[in-house]
Amino acid sequence: MALERLKRDLVKMGSLGRHNGSMVESYEELSVDNGLWRLEGSELSKASKDYLVQKMKEAELKVRYDSIGNIFGRKEGADPFKKAVMSGSHLDSVKNGGQFDGPLGVIGALEAVRTIKEEGFEHSRPIEIAVFVGEEGSAFERGLVGSEVLSGNISLEQGLNLVNNEGELLKNALSGYRGNFNLDLADIEYFLELHPEQGPVLDTEGFSIGIVENITGLSWLRVVIEGEENHAGTTPMKMRKDALVRAADLVTFVHEKAQEMAEKTAGSFVATVGKIEAHPSATNIIPGRVELGIDIRDTRLDNIETFKEAVNERVEGFGRTPGIKTKCELLINKPPSLCSKEVIETVAKAARELDLAAIKMSSGAAHDAQNLAGKVKTAMIFVPSVNGISHSPWEWTDWDDVDKGVRVLTRAIKELAR
Repeated sequence: MALERLKRDLVKMGSLGRHNGSMVESYEELSVDNGLWRLEGSELSKASKDYLVQKMKEAELKVRYDSIGNIFGRKEGADPFKKAVMSGSHLDSVKNGGQFDGPLGVIGALEAVRTIKEEGFEHSRPIEIAVFVGEEGSAFERGLVGSEVLSGNISLEQGLNLVNNEGELLKNALSGYRGNFNLDLADIEYFLELHPEQGPVLDTEGFSIGIVENITGLSWLRVVIEGEENHAGTTPMKMRKDALVRAADLVTFVHEKAQEMAEKTAGSFVATVGKIEAHPSATNIIPGRVELGIDIRDTRLDNIETFKEAVNERVEGFGRTPGIKTKCELLINKPPSLCSKEVIETVAKAARELDLAAIKMSSGAAHDAQNLAGKVKTAMIFVPSVNGISHSPWEWTDWDDVDKGVRVLTRAIKELAR
């Protein structure tokens, strides 16, 4: 495996996701101005896809696009009747995100295939690289879109008609990366996704490789609270119908209730109010409308359901106040997913053979792998995130750890494709 080639592609891919186009090769070069803005449907997204497809073709892969905009690159195996081994991730980023979240799994899979080809390794199964569209939900307010459609969790029509903040439909934002090919998951035997951990466990405890056994469940709620917009100077305090005051109460409730549940279950439960928009957002006007976005996650579905019910009750309580109207909408509802024991053990074996310290763990982040896990034998490989930071311009994975992760991925693909 050529680490320099892998590094060159990841650095270039990072530059294509930045407004300033800077090439970042080290942790010391990170700054708030060097975050990625590769939102699905943007010009930065198109440039990144163009680069990746060029590299796939250089590797002599058969490149195809499906109806939702997923990209696939295929290396045929010796037996055309065998089901394929698939590996990949996504290219889109969160707003002001990091260089490795998503592209590591895509470029890592490409490097694994290039290495297999250069070594002349004979494999029976085809190897398929997947690049899933709209994983982050940063542009179209729904994550995991490409894998949701591929796995049949939502319809193609639902996916194509998602709308971004500019009012553009996803089907009109794909910049030519929408085709007629439709992959059937019945033709895929295994799926592996390489990804930064996005948490502190590996970095803190000194492990090179994380082997994911289960992936968190995820729910997103959109809460709208409507009061009465009015003059901040002339409206007496006792006569106000301030939507932001109720929203502030909800933010506190979410935080305190999540802490309570995390302590009670001694598990992985977390909840976050990550979005809040007050209207009209003027210092001298009482807010008449507030929209909040709430992210809820755990590896136990019953905890997620209990928390959603508690939030709904709180919001409904606000609505019983005269002059206050509320709405609580479920945007995403993904149950926890278990990974395949067979694929987990294949990854563990690869790590042992490479003499790398590995630990089995849960994923607290959602990934395309969890959509495929219900249809295909699936597992994930984590590599350390420096200081546990992710979804941030200060996200980083050391090159030595990138190398180790791709070596484990390559060895596991070989074993599964053999």
